[in-house]
Amino acid sequence: MTEPYYVDEAATLHLGDSLDILPTLADASIDAIITDPPYEIGVAGHAWDSTGIAYSVPLWTECLRVLKPGGHLLAFGAPRTYHRMAVAVEDAGFRIIDQLDWIYTHGKPKGTDLARAIDRRRDDREQVLQVTAWLKAARDAAGWTNARLNDLFGFAAGGQSQHWTTQGVAATVPTREQWERLVDALCLDDSEIRPLVEELWARKGTVGDAFGQREVISEQRGTVRDTGHYKGYSGHRVKSRAASNEARRWEGWNTTLRPAHDPILLARKGTGFDTLTASVLKHGTGGLNVAASQASGGGWPTNILLGHDCPPGRCSSGCPVRETGAAARSFPVFRLESRTPATERVEVDGVHHDTPKPLGLMRWLVRLVTPPGGLVLDPFTGSGTTLLAALDEGARAIGIEQYEPYARITTARLDARHPSLFDTA
Repeated sequence: MTEPYYVDEAATLHLGDSLDILPTLADASIDAIITDPPYEIGVAGHAWDSTGIAYSVPLWTECLRVLKPGGHLLAFGAPRTYHRMAVAVEDAGFRIIDQLDWIYTHGKPKGTDLARAIDRRRDDREQVLQVTAWLKAARDAAGWTNARLNDLFGFAAGGQSQHWTTQGVAATVPTREQWERLVDALCLDDSEIRPLVEELWARKGTVGDAFGQREVISEQRGTVRDTGHYKGYSGHRVKSRAASNEARRWEGWNTTLRPAHDPILLARKGTGFDTLTASVLKHGTGGLNVAASQASGGGWPTNILLGHDCPPGRCSSGCPVRETGAAARSFPVFRLESRTPATERVEVDGVHHDTPKPLGLMRWLVRLVTPPGGLVLDPFTGSGTTLLAALDEGARAIGIEQYEPYARITTARLDARHPSLFDTA
């Protein structure tokens, strides 16, 4: 077993793949597993968020092994990929107990404005098909095949060259460099088609004519703001009306909704007893600490958790975190600041984590499923919020993180109890 990356009296952090580290942990040694695994949606283009590890039955089988009988697993997921993680967890042997939902207001829609996209589209289809038809005829006349073209360019079987000679929807024109290489290899005379190809190259990256004809309704110029609390770029936003008839038909249509919730899987390991009571008495696990997890109005904790996006340094009038009515009485509410003050930004060696969770939320989850002084495991530690939450709740913690820059962030936060990225309510 390799030495821990970090260790103190209450927290241990391992650097490495969870599939390698988990087998080194003892059977039935963990009281609760609370984790925020990759959502498998390619967050910010990061490779770690598209490996499929969250769907790994062997991973969750190892988690089941190290968990005490009756111990709970809480795992975040993305709305569109959560189901695959849940199936893997169930296939590993866990019993799914519930789905919690963290509801928030700071999500940003990332869909496509269909009317805008239609006006923006450049209609080169007819000209592109002329070029691909010419290339197909030239290829055949030279006695070449697409397979041979793929070999020439080092493409895999079924590679890019098939798009240069098709009349299908994926028809494309080679780049200038690729074209010159084709002309040279196939000994082509491209004088007849060359002007059209040059025109298509020149138009590459430009928008359709209709886009420039859209009527501007409103415009907001971008500005850089530095209030001392935070820095931000407000952006340059333009609202405009559709110009083409095709676009007008789809005015107001988009491809996504604004994200406003993250599902959280709640699962339990079997106890081997007829009742959970026996497991609680034997292992200290199996129950949910409902008394310590109530909303401000008391009563039974719900499976709905609310996140409130506060402006930097203050709450606006009617802030539900501070109010005593309706939602705040019925549901746990966790304050967060989407624009983090520079003094509280968790960054080490120029690296920050893109998807941290509110510390208050993670503390609530720790309280819900962890017995007093228990041991919490997070096999996807990230910036270490789960570990800090466990320590703040009087528990001990073990973390596993594969990406060393994130492990350095966790270490710094554990060493200094780094100011929270998020305030608690």
